[in-house]
Amino acid sequence: MRTGEREKPTPKQRPRLVLFGYELALWRAAVVLLAVMLAAGIALTPAPQGVAQKAMVALGLISMTVVLWATLAIPPPLAAAIFIGLVIVTGAAAPASAISGFLSSSLWLVFGGLMIGAAAERTGFGRFIARRFLGRFRSSFSALVLGVIAGSTLLTFLVPSNIGRLAITIPVVLALADDAGYRLGSNGHVGLVLIAVVGNFAVGQGVLPGNLLNMMIIGAGETLYGLDVSYMHYLLLCAPVLGLAKGLLVWRLLVWMYPAPAPRPNGEVRDDRLGPEAKRVGVILGAAILLWATDFWHGIKPGWVALAAGALCVVPGIGVLPLRELLNPQRLLIIVWVGTVLSLAAVMTESGAGELVSNALAELAGVEGRSPFYGYFAMAYLSSVIATLATFGGGIPIAAATAAEVSAATGLPLETAVMALAPGMSAMFFPYIASPIVVGLAMGRVSQRAAIPFMVTLALLTWVLIIPLNGLWWWLIGVLP
Repeated sequence: MRTGEREKPTPKQRPRLVLFGYELALWRAAVVLLAVMLAAGIALTPAPQGVAQKAMVALGLISMTVVLWATLAIPPPLAAAIFIGLVIVTGAAAPASAISGFLSSSLWLVFGGLMIGAAAERTGFGRFIARRFLGRFRSSFSALVLGVIAGSTLLTFLVPSNIGRLAITIPVVLALADDAGYRLGSNGHVGLVLIAVVGNFAVGQGVLPGNLLNMMIIGAGETLYGLDVSYMHYLLLCAPVLGLAKGLLVWRLLVWMYPAPAPRPNGEVRDDRLGPEAKRVGVILGAAILLWATDFWHGIKPGWVALAAGALCVVPGIGVLPLRELLNPQRLLIIVWVGTVLSLAAVMTESGAGELVSNALAELAGVEGRSPFYGYFAMAYLSSVIATLATFGGGIPIAAATAAEVSAATGLPLETAVMALAPGMSAMFFPYIASPIVVGLAMGRVSQRAAIPFMVTLALLTWVLIIPLNGLWWWLIGVLP
């Protein structure tokens, strides 16, 4: 160091702790500690008469995991792995129940969807489809927003992965926003990203493999009650209101809340050519869609169809992905998380924790002796509140465990009670509730704070309009007595 030159102060490093090789800031460590204390407090609480103590242990572990998922104090897959390990070590449930979610066909629907999404992104097939639609809607901002909804709706059928569709559409939407003259942070930019992220998620609720949420609901019903909901049956139940009507509501609300001038002229987006690899992906997707649409005839579950389609994407000579994509670490972490979410429902059932929670929620909702219609609304609104507190990951197993109690008390068919989670959880008040929303906003360079006014308004309108309208539709087709 030169004479007289002052040594630069070393910036202060904030204290951090390490958990399983993951560095924790102090606030994260505090959340983890509080979650562990919560689990211990519940586990040590004497169980009600006639209930095994392991129910309280399981409830404590579930509460800890839900807190960790809701706060993201540690990565969700790490929290999931800790949960499985503790369930097995403490004996809260049998090891078979702790890993039961990994045997669910819904899990492989997620895995296959991620593989198909990666193939569509790599070959340009999804981008080609998106641009075919998005480039045609330039007469006004309202038309451009409608174009994004139309493109994402088509991709919902072609790319059965919400994250995969976001990876395809967000870059196109950002390019369109720039081309239309909407600078970053403007109403035009924020509005287009919101419709591509929140609107994409909303429309995706109408198609079984369209969202992770849908598959988690069906997976919980399969794990808990042995329910088997086909692709076409789900489409009949959810597409008219949760897909189409909700998509129209998102479109009109966004144009009203984020008014923007018409796109500037002479900014056409050029379509890419569809290469041989992209055409092969199109054939694989076409075959998968055909099998999904005819599952009522052949009986093959959507998860196995998606898994086969995803596997074809890596078969040499047919697929377009290298074999190493099957062991992609990020994709495997998602699978660990989803599998644990599905297993959580089985752990609740075997341990008796599900009965404790469902009895408490049913008593809170006052469902005893009420009508099936009341049971539907109770399930829908309760699931919405639970998801707001516990995110989808923790809310679905808890709400699904309540379905049997509500069904028995009101005469609501069990399948309808489980499916009522779909309209209920379509009311998303905050981005953190669904990880694809958080990821999509980050990709589109829109802050979560900027998205909250739109999401809260949309959730309230969903409570007032969409949930009752969906109940009316189910009554018309005979699934709601």
